[in-house]
Amino acid sequence: MTNQLTSAIPEAGDDSSQPPFNPALIEGVLRALDKALRAHQLYEGNTNNPSYARAIDGARAAFGPVWAEGAGEFALAVENTRLTWHGAVVHAADEQAGDSLPWTLYKDGVRELTIRAGFEHGELDRFLDLLQRARRAQALDDDLLTMLWEAEFDYLSYRNVELAFDGTTIDPSAEPGRWPVSPGAPVDSLGNAIAEARAGREDDGGATGGGDSAAEAVAPPSGVVRMEDFDSSLYFLEEEEVRYLKEELDREYKADLRRVVLDALLDIFEVQADPLVRGQVVDHIEALILHLLAGRQFANVAYLLRETKAVAQRVRDVQPATLQRVAGLSDRLSEPAALGQLLQAMDESQSLPPRDEIEGLFLEFKPSALGVVFAWLGQAKKADLRALLEGAAGRLAASNTGELVRLLASHDPAIAVEAARRAGALRTPAAVGALGKLLAEADREVRIVAVTALADIGTPGAMQVLERAVEDHDRDVRVAVLRALAARAHRPALPRITAAVKSGAIRDADRTERVALFELFGLLCGDGGVPYLDELLTAKGGLFSRKEDPELRACAAVALGKVRTPRAREALQKAVGEKDVIVRNAVARALREAGD
Repeated sequence: MTNQLTSAIPEAGDDSSQPPFNPALIEGVLRALDKALRAHQLYEGNTNNPSYARAIDGARAAFGPVWAEGAGEFALAVENTRLTWHGAVVHAADEQAGDSLPWTLYKDGVRELTIRAGFEHGELDRFLDLLQRARRAQALDDDLLTMLWEAEFDYLSYRNVELAFDGTTIDPSAEPGRWPVSPGAPVDSLGNAIAEARAGREDDGGATGGGDSAAEAVAPPSGVVRMEDFDSSLYFLEEEEVRYLKEELDREYKADLRRVVLDALLDIFEVQADPLVRGQVVDHIEALILHLLAGRQFANVAYLLRETKAVAQRVRDVQPATLQRVAGLSDRLSEPAALGQLLQAMDESQSLPPRDEIEGLFLEFKPSALGVVFAWLGQAKKADLRALLEGAAGRLAASNTGELVRLLASHDPAIAVEAARRAGALRTPAAVGALGKLLAEADREVRIVAVTALADIGTPGAMQVLERAVEDHDRDVRVAVLRALAARAHRPALPRITAAVKSGAIRDADRTERVALFELFGLLCGDGGVPYLDELLTAKGGLFSRKEDPELRACAAVALGKVRTPRAREALQKAVGEKDVIVRNAVARALREAGD
């Protein structure tokens, strides 16, 4: 939304501009808009009401013929009882009534309204709601200009004049929306305006000759500030001074007024010791947080949370109840219900606020927000939101280890899984005990993630927990444990692995588990395990004969390939001519792996 106070475009109602198409089309738009406004007032914006829905649809359809003429926008000049377009009256009211569309705009200072293509689809309902609120506004409520400024329309802009407290313009002789400088002076450039003022003085001096005729000049209207009043030096302003003024003006106009208001409230809270005043300030801050969140002003919310904590630490004479309210702002926003609603609104919105603003807000949340973020990592539909939550979850988990460990015991499997992943990624030794409990009691998916997390942590305590899980009752968990121990080459597990290799239960295991077990055994046993593996690979009879279990013999070849010693290669060489294709292929792969 652009509030064009100093625009150099021609007025919308200028008679010299011929209408580019039939004004009846604009009249139709305004009739439909007025009808929709009355329906909005009657049915209070209830979109489920058929009459209201028809009125809104009719208003949207009325814009179609206008855009079909090739016009991307149209500007309406606002008077107290009528609206004009290129000098043609396109909407008129009999009097300055409260329900008159022209008077509703005019009384609050709006003098021109520009509507662009697309307004009817996304912003028509909001505009009707603002007009209705402006009609019902009481003495202390916001006026229409304030509401338009807060709404930040994309397809609607306006020009206005400032009103004095008695309802009149500050400068009655000035044109609405223009600075009171000489005609033709480009007001968008301070240097050009100064040059124009100087040229005007020089022309006046040359014409009068410096005589008595200067006294005959007509006095300027009351309230008009002349540049001559400030020109007390020979050169007036130096170039450096002009540049400084322009920079300060730019900085002032780019400043976020919302943050100025927040600073003012915090200053009042800190300076005013009256408990009643401080309570009212906290009331305003709580209301502003909701307003800023609804407007997606996340950077300002994060700023307010930071500053309130700083103020609460500095001020010493605050009543406990008020101090608790101030200190609890982050706690209330971090509650699952509040944060869940915020994330749902972000997931359903068409676009997300800037990444740095969202990240800054999440840094101000309490540790209790971590569980909500974990839960939403699997629920979010938007890929952009999931990426933002990933980063926020990592930062919150890294700075709140205690909360991360607590979430490992969550009854929600999604939260427990994500907490286990984060604990492994952060290599958190404090999580070993909770991960061990997960490995013993949780569901299969959670237990497998716990195995990976323990392997990532890799401390002696974590590896001992994994050793005990070699004999787990679930096959998938056993395989995950064997691979995790192999990745770490954890030699203290050799006795337990040797017992598993030599047990009769190995005959009932499937091929994947057998291979994982023998690979781990080959990595850990060294030359001490070669005799057993050689006997298993080349046995002529007995329990492990060639004909009875070639897959088990192939696993022995795989283990010898992992040993990678001369004795292991010698045992493999003896089995090169094996007739069983499964064993022969396993021996060939083991020799290639051993580098032979």
